[in-house]
Amino acid sequence: MGIMTRILRIWKADIHGVMDRLEDQDLLLKQYLREMENSLQQKEARIQQLVEKKPHIQADLTSRTQEIGKLENDLSLALRKENDTIAKLLIRKQLIEQKHCQHLQRQYESVGDEQKQLGELLAEQHERYEILKVKATNYYARNKQSTASEANGLCNATARFSTINEDEIEIELIRRKEQLAHNGGAA
Repeated sequence: MGIMTRILRIWKADIHGVMDRLEDQDLLLKQYLREMENSLQQKEARIQQLVEKKPHIQADLTSRTQEIGKLENDLSLALRKENDTIAKLLIRKQLIEQKHCQHLQRQYESVGDEQKQLGELLAEQHERYEILKVKATNYYARNKQSTASEANGLCNATARFSTINEDEIEIELIRRKEQLAHNGGAA
């Protein structure tokens, strides 16, 4: 009976080892899915920031364009009055505003390009994430079934080894009594 117990313990240890390896793979897969989800959320947050930033840039650009128009009117008036000092000052302000407008226009286009690229990347990664999520769900289902069948096999093997009928117990009791009588009689 000692050999059967040892075989059963070795078999249980082997099953536990297999289950540990499966659980490690499950943990790695779950961690990878969480990291992908976090990455997607970060990209979505960045896109939202860009969406919110564009109207502010557009409003600033509109405001500066209107300011350039006002400066142009003032410059025309200064030139009609032949006041070169004020005209130079207004030209300087107008050039500064035009440079700001050019910078804002480039920034607006850059934000739009980044938003478009991130949107495309996000759509692609979201699709890959959904595919991987489905595969992971299938993997978990298969592992659950295989683990359950291995556990059932272990239970069945344990049940076969632990199922001893009353006749076997009676025979073993008689043998031990005879052995004790022979050993007791010899001693």
